[in-house]
Amino acid sequence: MRWTEQAAELPLQPLTALATRLPGIDALLGELAPADGLVIAVEAAAAEAVLSHLGSHGDERGGLLLGEVYADGAAVSGSRVVNVTQAVAATDFASTGVSLRMASGVWEEARSRLRPAELLVGWYHSHPGLGAFFSHTDRRTQRAFFAHAYSVGWVVDPLRGESAWFVGPESAPPARVVSTSAAPGTGGS
Repeated sequence: MRWTEQAAELPLQPLTALATRLPGIDALLGELAPADGLVIAVEAAAAEAVLSHLGSHGDERGGLLLGEVYADGAAVSGSRVVNVTQAVAATDFASTGVSLRMASGVWEEARSRLRPAELLVGWYHSHPGLGAFFSHTDRRTQRAFFAHAYSVGWVVDPLRGESAWFVGPESAPPARVVSTSAAPGTGGS
């Protein structure tokens, strides 16, 4: 037996398929060059699930984000749009007002909810009363577990009503974040 390194086949969608899924996205992408960064489209049902889960709790909570990745070509580096379609809440966790440790069961739950063409695209968590930013620990988590060009992180301060998104292993800001409604028969969590 011989070991060979081979990149995993990911179900990246062509950008041409995006226009039917998210009407109006072509105009937005026309304004942005690939170098401007990733566009994050968040389906309303996924955003509502996250915000409902985080509520107004004084301790940190979080979970994982599922979605579709649209790219120029077949390479992950060509990722242009992440469409967040589902949120998977971590129900087994330990937290304080400034820390969160999600148990491994959330990964299994996320895997079981993946639909065709979906990937685990990122994570979310709260910073209650602290503001919406990525801490040093958050950046380390992003780099370790969400290191693809399409990987996203969403932090919400439910007490202040703030949120911020971060992309890729360097936790860069996205080019744009847009809210969407799922096309008939396709979305929600």
